[in-house]
Amino acid sequence: MARSLVNDLRQIFKSSVSAVYPENLISRSVKYNPANQQLTIAGENFNLQNKNVYIVGSGKAVQNMAKEIEIILSSKIKQGIISIPVGSSNYKSELKISYYEGAKNNLPDANAENTAKAIRDLVIGLGRDDLLLVLLSGGGSALLPLPKPPITLEEKTALIKSLANSGADIKELNTVRKQLSDLKGGQLAVKAKPAQVISLILSDIVGDPLDLIASGPTTENEDDPSKAIKVIKKYKLYDQLPKSIKSVLNEVTCECKFPRENVKNYIIGSNRIGIEAALAEARNLDYWALGLSNMVTGNVKDVAIEYVKLTKLFCLLLEEKSSIKDLTQNLETICIPGIDVSVLKNIKSIEKKDLCLILGGEITVEVKGAGKGGRNQQLALEFSNFVGQANNDFAKFDIHFLSAGTDGIDGPTDAAGAIGYQNLVTEARKENLNTEKYLNENDSYNFYKKFKNGSFHVITGHTNTNVMDIHIIIIKKKEK
Repeated sequence: MARSLVNDLRQIFKSSVSAVYPENLISRSVKYNPANQQLTIAGENFNLQNKNVYIVGSGKAVQNMAKEIEIILSSKIKQGIISIPVGSSNYKSELKISYYEGAKNNLPDANAENTAKAIRDLVIGLGRDDLLLVLLSGGGSALLPLPKPPITLEEKTALIKSLANSGADIKELNTVRKQLSDLKGGQLAVKAKPAQVISLILSDIVGDPLDLIASGPTTENEDDPSKAIKVIKKYKLYDQLPKSIKSVLNEVTCECKFPRENVKNYIIGSNRIGIEAALAEARNLDYWALGLSNMVTGNVKDVAIEYVKLTKLFCLLLEEKSSIKDLTQNLETICIPGIDVSVLKNIKSIEKKDLCLILGGEITVEVKGAGKGGRNQQLALEFSNFVGQANNDFAKFDIHFLSAGTDGIDGPTDAAGAIGYQNLVTEARKENLNTEKYLNENDSYNFYKKFKNGSFHVITGHTNTNVMDIHIIIIKKKEK
């Protein structure tokens, strides 16, 4: 096993995360001229003369977003409230911005709910001469939990957990969250009327849908009210709902009109930016690097199987048993969302280099066991299992794979993800570790903690950013 490939995987992933550090994204997107009090965001100008600026934020990346905004706008800021994950606070504002921790292990809790109430109370008091700057990123839903009465936070959290464990994807989860929430689904912007509202957003959802990122607190909710009920019934959970949730789901209310003319939403960071940086670093390390998709979704086991099929197609190309034209056609049979065959369009011949395939997105795990893990660790272990079973197809190659979350948190663990490879299962047996058992128990974290003393875990700590996950496959031809 080539240790250098593992180091390369870590370096490529690190570069992808660095590119989406929120302070870098803010400084690139936001400019302010104190002389004429002109604020410029993504090329669009806003006049702050005679305006009071307030800031609220929610998510894993918003602490560093807010810090950079403080530098840019300085004393123009009147007040701010920022909701951040437990364990991420490392800064005390010298201005009037308060940072509050909550949502331990990315789960809504009383601390996050109290912060959400404070944000609600702040925005309700704003007027026409006020500008509300809203900072949003992944994790924002858990950090802005304020259920519609009479629903309790415990009731809402239990439902979302049941949906997630049943295999509901992020879009389905947020559809339900919006319907049950007092700030999400555009309600934060509604409550801020008549103030002007500008949101700066780091996307953690495939396709960058504004209404779903952090459950869209400043984006008009155009869902049919019955959509949330349909999601819940799809997973056979409706009959188990408490009376409070049923009453909110079925009530016919006239929501306040969404203030479209007063609201601007800007996506300033996404998975695509992380992939572009990863590609640049892979090429710097002398790999033939291809970015194939930033829209990967699906069940973890299904994605692992498709990734092994994908790897096999590129191995055939490197062995010159197929052409680039063949590969282009065969890629269309791979069931991975967003595969971009156009990256092969201008390739004239095979590069005589090791190959690095980079993809991104967010997959799901149907939890059946009582173990500890997350989708990225589970994917790395599933990939290792399937690629090991097909070892004869890869006899001439070293195959290594990294799956990790850009937020540095994979499930309720201290790991961002893990690394897998084709001989992992065989080597695990020598340590009396049964990969199938750990997979069935959804216990990938404890597998990687024990396997080779944890050396194949990817542990970064909180990165204070979040643009979904990065998946990296390295294919190295063995020397004869």
